[in-house]
Parts: sequence; structure tokens; C-alpha cells
Amino acid sequence: MKEVILSHDSEALLYLVPDQVADQLDRYCWEFAAHWLWQSPHAQKYHKIIGGIDVVCYGAPDFIDYLNEWVFPCQPSVLVRELGCCGEELPKSYEAHPKYNF
Repeated sequence: MKEVILSHDSEALLYLVPDQVADQLDRYCWEFAAHWLWQSPHAQKYHKIIGGIDVVCYGAPDFIDYLNEWVFPCQPSVLVRELGCCGEELPKSYEAHPKYNF
């Protein structure tokens, strides 16, 4: 398990995720946001109709739920802590961590 930083144009959150996710964070996040949310029947709870348009509403905790339920159920990801800053303002000790802003 490795630490990653996730955000959604908001406070950065530090999560512990399976090594494969940390090593290929962009790929896993893209698969979730661009494919799974739009194609999986299990993602219907994230869909909203706004102004007659189907949109998805989600954040970093939803990505973690996706990993835990559908991708790595035997290696659950967990929130370590809120970092108290936005992704662009990370303390030096976190600059090398893999990061993704939804």
C-alpha cells in the first residue's frame, strides 16, 4: 500500500491505496471518471439530470469507494488524513506523492 493525494478542486486528501493504483494513478482515475461512471450500471447513483443533460457528480471519496468495491475489494483503500490545503499548495514533504485532481 502506498500514499496518494486526491482532490476535486478542493482540499487535498491523503489516501493509502494498493501499490498498483499509486503506480498508475492517472490510469485508474481516468478509467473511473471517463469510463466506469458513464458505462457501468453500478454507477447510476452518481448520475443526475441537470437542465435535461445527464451529468455525473462525484469526488475523491467516490473513487475510493469504486476501488474498494469493484477493483481491489481485498485491499481496501483508506483515508489517512486531510492535508488542509489545495493540491497546488502542498507541503514539501508531499510533493513527490502521486496526485490526481478530479
